[in-house]
Amino acid sequence: DCQLHRLRVHRRVAKAAKQTKRSGQFALLSHRVLLQTARSRRASTTTRTPSTRHKQAKMRRKLAALLLAAAKTTNALRVPGALGAAARTYAQCMDKAPLATKAATSAAIFGASDACAQKLEQVKEPDATRLLTTTAIGGLYFAPAAHVWYAQITKLIPKNGLKEILTKALLGQIFFGPLVTIVFFAAACAQGEGLKTLPAKIKADLLQVQIAGVGFWPFVDLISYAFIPIAYIPLFVNCASFVWTIFLSLKSRGAKK
Repeated sequence: DCQLHRLRVHRRVAKAAKQTKRSGQFALLSHRVLLQTARSRRASTTTRTPSTRHKQAKMRRKLAALLLAAAKTTNALRVPGALGAAARTYAQCMDKAPLATKAATSAAIFGASDACAQKLEQVKEPDATRLLTTTAIGGLYFAPAAHVWYAQITKLIPKNGLKEILTKALLGQIFFGPLVTIVFFAAACAQGEGLKTLPAKIKADLLQVQIAGVGFWPFVDLISYAFIPIAYIPLFVNCASFVWTIFLSLKSRGAKK
């Protein structure tokens, strides 16, 4: 029975590992769990002390968590059609070069956002300098900053319950969001009357932008952490940033009207 149980579990884990293309990680973890499970089963044939029962329960929880993670990732990759193929390609790029992929994605989305903002402003001629500046902010600042931020906040708060998600969103509004907004304001001031107007710009508009962010980013974070597979969270956040960047582009240059 023990050998049959190990074989069934190994097959399930190997199948999930193959479909998720993370066989190395799953193989290592499954080997450890299966080995410890087998040891616990052998120990249970001789004696069932409280310590042994505790170890068995711990191994069962580890195995259940492993299979649950494999199932979630496998289901996440089963997206039909061209959209699924594009999402899987993006996830593969994230695995190979996460920072470069995020930088390219952010640069493209920030540039498209500013182009839309200029359309909404009905400018007579497109401002190429402004467009390139916003694109550079996305690729050279926002992407690396978000890469570090999400990595550190996930290590600090690994759970994804409602309380933890709201805490992450609150910390983002306090620390990460204002820095991004100030960078946008600085870029707009540098193209206008100079950085000497930045303190007045921050005093006049930063609080309003942060209040608006409270009504936007917590919902994005809730959807991201609760429903979006981890491989696709950066793409989803960048799509949400498309709308937010339009708002920032309009707000950062509102004083020039």
